[in-house]
Amino acid sequence: METAVYLQIKLYFCDKYCIMKKLITLLVCAFIFNGCDDGEIALDTFNFDPAAPINSCTTNNGLFFKVKNNEALILKTPISTFANTVTPANTPRTIVINSTNQVIYRLFNSIISSSYFCGTLPPATPAVVDEWFASDGIAGTSGLIQVTTTQIINPTTNALTGYNHYVVFKNITFSNGINTFTYENYVYGNFVTAL
Repeated sequence: METAVYLQIKLYFCDKYCIMKKLITLLVCAFIFNGCDDGEIALDTFNFDPAAPINSCTTNNGLFFKVKNNEALILKTPISTFANTVTPANTPRTIVINSTNQVIYRLFNSIISSSYFCGTLPPATPAVVDEWFASDGIAGTSGLIQVTTTQIINPTTNALTGYNHYVVFKNITFSNGINTFTYENYVYGNFVTAL
């Protein structure tokens, strides 16, 4: 009788041990497969120097950009966005992101330069690896481009030499069609126009 009880207890714990062993194996496999990189680029932020000037081409086609190694942050907007008119204090010129006013982040497979954007036909290389578009905005709420325009005065002659346009993106959400991320306040930088 004692051996029968002993065998039942042994079988009971043996079954539990085998089940636990299978569960642990299953969990380990789940962690391994979940941790594998499927090659997708996980972007949730980018960082361009706000002190670096915003670039444009000699013949301005409404394309403004910042380049950092193999990344570009592009603003496509009419040149009238940068009107040589001083904005009142604390009242920037506000433009809503839409099909006419676009903000695009691009990641390339190699280093790019300003010439990439200024050619008649963009070159085939480097290739765009990832692209994120800013979502359309809602006036006064989200997806806003704010431009504060001030005069540039020559300190020696006190003459007006141009205008500085300080650009900030407000409540802007970027999407690549799969993922999104949002900036509450992103300083794009300064764009200078001559007289």
